Amino acid sequence: MIKFRKIFQNTKHLAGIMTIKIIGQFRAPKFSLPPVVLLSYPRSGSSWAGKILATSPQFAYLREPITQPYMKKYGGQRPVFLTEDDHPDITTYKHLADNAFAGRPSLYKGGVDNKYDFLPFSKNKAKRLLIKEVNPGAADFFCKRYQPFLLLLLRHPAAVALSYYEQGWLNKVSSSNFDEWASFGRLYGTFMAGAVRTINKYDGSKIIKYEELVKDPRQRFLDLFNSCNVEAPKNFDAVIEKYCHAENEVSSGYQTQRNSKLTSEKWKNKLNKQQLESIKKGFLETTLPFYREAVDWRLI
Repeated sequence: MIKFRKIFQNTKHLAGIMTIKIIGQFRAPKFSLPPVVLLSYPRSGSSWAGKILATSPQFAYLREPITQPYMKKYGGQRPVFLTEDDHPDITTYKHLADNAFAGRPSLYKGGVDNKYDFLPFSKNKAKRLLIKEVNPGAADFFCKRYQPFLLLLLRHPAAVALSYYEQGWLNKVSSSNFDEWASFGRLYGTFMAGAVRTINKYDGSKIIKYEELVKDPRQRFLDLFNSCNVEAPKNFDAVIEKYCHAENEVSSGYQTQRNSKLTSEKWKNKLNKQQLESIKKGFLETTLPFYREAVDWRLI
C-alpha cells in the first residue's frame, strides 16, 4: 500500500509538471527580474543552501533544471564543463538553460519545490526565480545570456573531494600527472577560479563561503535574503533549526537537514595526511584566491 501510494504521488506530481509545461508553451509565467542563480561545484552544499533560500515566499525554486536533464536524459558525460560554442553539447545545454530561465520546469524528480509557483495564470504577485546549478564552468555563459544575480558558493576543496570519494566519483577525475586526490584539487581550483574571475567583472554577484554560512547561519542567510532583495520566511528561526541544527551529521548522500557545522569539518577527521597533501598539491597549482593559507589545511 505504501509503495502504491508513493507511485501514485510521483505520477501525480509529474502529471502536474507536464501540464504546467504544456500550458507554458502558450502562456509563459511571469517572474520578477533579475533571476537569482545559486552556483557551485557539485557536492559543495548548494542543495542545502538552496533549500533554505527557497523558503522565502518570494522565490520560485528550481533545483538543477539544466544539469539533471542534461545528464539523465541527454547523456551528458560530466556536469562540470566550459560552456563554449565548440562544445558538442552546447546546443542542448542552451535549450535546457533557456527553459530554466523562462521558468519551465524539468520533469525529473526533485527539481521543483512547489509546482504552483510556475502556473502562468497565478493572481499572486510575480515571484523571482531561484535557480540552483552545479556547473561553475557556465558562470560567464549565465551572466552574459540571462543577467542574473549570481551567488557563487565556495567550499574547501578537501571537503568536496571527500564527498566525491564517498559517492564513488573520485576515480573519474584522475590524470596521468597526479593521483586522483591531486587531480581533483586541481580540477576544482581551476573551475572555481574561472567562476571567480567572472564574478569579479560582473556587478550583480556575491561570493559565499560554505564555512562562513555554517558558522553563523542565521545572520548569513538573512544577509543573503537581503542581497537578493527578498523577504525571509516568517518562520525563519524554525527553518534554521531544521536545516542547520539537526541531530544527524550527514556522512554522505543528498540530505538537506543536517548539523551543518559538523558536516563542514568532517574532512578534518576523515582524510589522512597523505590524501590531504595530494589535494593541496593539485589545488595550489590553480589561481583560486581562497583556501591558500597553511591554517586552511590543518587536520584535527
